[in-house]
Amino acid sequence: MKSLIVPWDFTERAEAAFQHAIIMAKIINLPITLLHVVAKDSMKLEAEVTLQTDAQRLEAKYGYLPQFQVRKGDIYDTINLFSKEIDAPLVVMPLHNSSRAIKVITGSAVPFYLVQAPPVSDKITDIVVPVDHYEENRVQLNWVIFLAKFFKSNINFIKPFIESNSKNDLMKKNMFFVKQLMDMKGIVYGVRTAKREHKFNEAVISFTKEINGSLIFMMTYNFEDFMKQSTKEGCNVPVFCLNPRKVKIVPDKY
Repeated sequence: MKSLIVPWDFTERAEAAFQHAIIMAKIINLPITLLHVVAKDSMKLEAEVTLQTDAQRLEAKYGYLPQFQVRKGDIYDTINLFSKEIDAPLVVMPLHNSSRAIKVITGSAVPFYLVQAPPVSDKITDIVVPVDHYEENRVQLNWVIFLAKFFKSNINFIKPFIESNSKNDLMKKNMFFVKQLMDMKGIVYGVRTAKREHKFNEAVISFTKEINGSLIFMMTYNFEDFMKQSTKEGCNVPVFCLNPRKVKIVPDKY
């Protein structure tokens, strides 16, 4: 049953998420499942009828017929429970409110691809990957490598300006690891250091605009602050959000 999941709330942003999911589904070669969550069992039948109509409309419009499921429950738990049930590799979700989104994302083993607008291209040409001094930040490199390989994307790492010697030592270790892994996998990448006078989130958004980035990676512990700044600056670039995990990615295992 493995499938991409698009949480479906019958909005324009949900349809934008479906468009992004089509791009990803063609690369991963998996179906797309629209998931609608209802509060009561009595609401299921009507929702299923509406979803079937929407699925047919989407096929006529985009040439891709999604599957669909209606589940009763709390949206914050149900999306993650369903992703485990069908072994979903990715949830492509419309982003309406960052505070509500983080409640869904936190604790999930599945990454979230958060969308506010339709795709401007069927390519993911430039990916922006903020790197900090935390070892957990390395978990995103698996997906960075995957997308770079399949979309032939340029990877653009950006790191903060750090004055603390102890944090700088950790940052150097992380960057050494990143460079070693990227070189080993033959990934095209560059590294930018944010200026001293810039807050890191501002620097990430400015850098994304400068290179016309297609996607921004973000760890959940930075997500809410980043989205506040992103909303303030009118940045609608999709965000690929992952939860931190205590992992050690060893390059010779790739």
